[in-house]
Amino acid sequence: MTNFIRTLPLAFSACLLGLATSPASAQDFPNKSVTIIVPYGPGSGNDLIARELSQKLTEQMKVTFIVENKAGATGNIAMDYVAQAKPDGYTVILTSTSSIIYQVSNTIRTNMEKDFTPIAFVAGLPYVLSVPPSVPAKTLKELAALAKAKPGEMNYNGPAGSMSAFLGSMFKASAGVDMVMIPYKATSDAQVDVLAGRIQLWITTSASALPLAKGGKVNVLAVTGEKRLSALPDVPTALESGFPTMTPDITFFLLGPAGIPKEIVTKLNQSVTEVLNTQFMRDRLGNLATSVKTGSPEEVRNHIVTETARWQAAVKNDTLSK
Repeated sequence: MTNFIRTLPLAFSACLLGLATSPASAQDFPNKSVTIIVPYGPGSGNDLIARELSQKLTEQMKVTFIVENKAGATGNIAMDYVAQAKPDGYTVILTSTSSIIYQVSNTIRTNMEKDFTPIAFVAGLPYVLSVPPSVPAKTLKELAALAKAKPGEMNYNGPAGSMSAFLGSMFKASAGVDMVMIPYKATSDAQVDVLAGRIQLWITTSASALPLAKGGKVNVLAVTGEKRLSALPDVPTALESGFPTMTPDITFFLLGPAGIPKEIVTKLNQSVTEVLNTQFMRDRLGNLATSVKTGSPEEVRNHIVTETARWQAAVKNDTLSK
């Protein structure tokens, strides 16, 4: 009993010390380099955006932000790595809607809602719906009219399970037309057939379509997302074109392992938001055919929940493979 009583002051002091040092570590954050994990290889959209962001965060937060590529296994290598990292804010991942799709398709092992801490939005990458010059359509409604006149004769690109396939299905349902999906391994693989006129509707990211659009090799009819793309200011959104369901885009956001202290999350979110709101970053991301997207950690969490439900419904209804 005597030894127990003697140890009480020491235990109490240790408890107080822990309480005192915990907030201090959050206040001192960051005091060493921060690593942004990218789930794909160099040159990918995630990689290019992460490198632009890391450069400005290094300047803004006065510590080095390092971009580390951990590609492979449909993003599993990177997602697993971050989920298992220490929840101190020094290891984060720049992921996107693609990971949500892979999650509901059961190709990613981790769960975004349970295994990660939402930190901040970063960017939005709309999809572009374009046609080769041989297709006499200047708007989505004109394309719908052509497709109605030729049921089953007009094609669009996949692959099955991709955003392209999903948007193609949405267009068919909204327009009431019969078009055939050609299941390419990747949306970019369809480019050769688009240029040859064998694909009548090319659905791909703005980053992929922009060079061909600027060269006059494809005509862009609409972009997804909720606002026009700064690189194509005269091209309407699908919403403006009369197709209100075709708003999905690829949203990029930062996550950390579950359990990061709120004070650190808030500090990271504020710094990312400040950087993204500079004209420099707006211009740099605009050059990548993306647009700045900001929001609170809670908004990121709500986005993940909403998008997970959207893609779960798409999988259930087999929309991704039609």
